[in-house]
Amino acid sequence: MFRYEQERDSAKKQYKQEAIEYILSFNYGETVMHEELSKILHYNINDEKEYKKYKLMMQVIKNYLIEKGYILKSISGLGYYILKPSQVSKHCYRTYILKAGRTFDKSEFVLDHVDKTELNDIRLEEINNIMELNKQLIDNTWKSIQESTYYSRKDAYDNSED
Repeated sequence: MFRYEQERDSAKKQYKQEAIEYILSFNYGETVMHEELSKILHYNINDEKEYKKYKLMMQVIKNYLIEKGYILKSISGLGYYILKPSQVSKHCYRTYILKAGRTFDKSEFVLDHVDKTELNDIRLEEINNIMELNKQLIDNTWKSIQESTYYSRKDAYDNSED
């Protein structure tokens, strides 16, 4: 271990804790600005390398804040919006559940466009099996969504005023 490594890590931990406490001082529905967070975390977000480090640190912080009931949604170039509890279900549906379906669709698109003339028999079998699995995942995912109570009540949820 380097002589000053522990001090540096300790400072990073302190900055992270300060950023978490700062965010927790906000209420649901408010926006926490990148400028303020980057100052607390000691990152220059105008520098590309520093900005990447800032985003990585904010991912760690965002994951920690989930346990505290704070779900942060990135607002490009501005900061993070703290979702209201009434917004979290819809956010999860769009961000995680539908994203899985879009990922399967992308996989299907990629697999459909592979040059199969270059594949030997075992690789052709492999790609065909993956295509079959992917199709099953697409069908099962969409069927599960359509048969869910959430989906049958989605319009009511979307039109509900909080």
